[in-house]
Amino acid sequence: MDVPTSVESPSETWDTDLNTHPRRSELQDILDQYVREGLPGVVLFVRTPQGQWNGAAGYANIEAAQPMLPTHLHHAASITKMYTATAVLLLVEDGLIELDARISQYLPESVYEDIPNGDQATVRQLLNHTSGIPDFSSNLSYDLDFFNDPKGSYSSDRLLSYIHGQSPFCSPGASYLYSNANYLLLAMIMDYVTEAGHAGVISTRILQPLGLNATYYKNERGYPTPPGIVNSYEDIAGDGRLMNVSDLAIHNAGIFMGNAGLMASSADFAAFIEGLLGGQLIGQEMLSEMQIWDERFRYGLGLNFIETPYGPAIGHSGGDFGVMSRVRHLPDVDATLVLLVNAGDNGAIGGLFDRLWDEAMQTSLDAL
Repeated sequence: MDVPTSVESPSETWDTDLNTHPRRSELQDILDQYVREGLPGVVLFVRTPQGQWNGAAGYANIEAAQPMLPTHLHHAASITKMYTATAVLLLVEDGLIELDARISQYLPESVYEDIPNGDQATVRQLLNHTSGIPDFSSNLSYDLDFFNDPKGSYSSDRLLSYIHGQSPFCSPGASYLYSNANYLLLAMIMDYVTEAGHAGVISTRILQPLGLNATYYKNERGYPTPPGIVNSYEDIAGDGRLMNVSDLAIHNAGIFMGNAGLMASSADFAAFIEGLLGGQLIGQEMLSEMQIWDERFRYGLGLNFIETPYGPAIGHSGGDFGVMSRVRHLPDVDATLVLLVNAGDNGAIGGLFDRLWDEAMQTSLDAL
């Protein structure tokens, strides 16, 4: 693998005077402890009515001993789906897309004809993962091809080819199956119905209005290796030894669209979820549609809903080679948490991430 040997400095710096949360020293101790237990690097952002804190521990690059900073950029992985869903709903507001129209209304027959439920599934069903369309990343042929040629050429057509001819998971709308193919198809729909394409909609109508200068998708200068992007690590063998997989993380970001590929700082992730739920991007009607979710599935239109001791946590998580990320807003206590780790969840690392999330949430929110 072509392993990056250094990480450029992030383009922004975090003003430590903004670290006003009363449990800030305890939160830093928690991050330090989990790095000692095996996480390569970690960033945590917390904002509650009592104050905010943005801290980091460990390394953005282990080989060069570069410390992790709060402003380093991290891969979003599936957190990208929140941005994609928001872009779709903006186009619904524009009248370019209808939520309950079949996707065959927007895509060429050559795209949807071989996709299970491709002639029946609706835009809404793609958004909430009830289309019954299988996930290409769960296909054995995809797994074999990826592991044999991880840096190969994987166009959107090739990714969709892995589900051609398969049986649908269910009839459209009958059940839930999380599928990356749904969000790839949403990005393709936006590319067909707009001149700017889905990436242009995300850039001009989400990132720019919110002033997200530390967020990068397909159109931002420097993508997919913007200044400040961390190195990524994976416990490939599950034996506790971390391998630098930065080249694979960057490659995956480049080939995926709609379902993954975005990169941002922790503060920008927080500003996005707060801006979205605060009504700064889409109107109340679409925001209400976005938050309609089934108790069985806990997934709305691009948003995941998790019950916590502090009320529902709204947002999304992401995971890929060398990536674990989570963004949540808790409206009942007006709190936002973002946790970013530059390692995949293989081996014991995944368990550390979940434990750290629970401890960070309890420490920051019990102060309320």
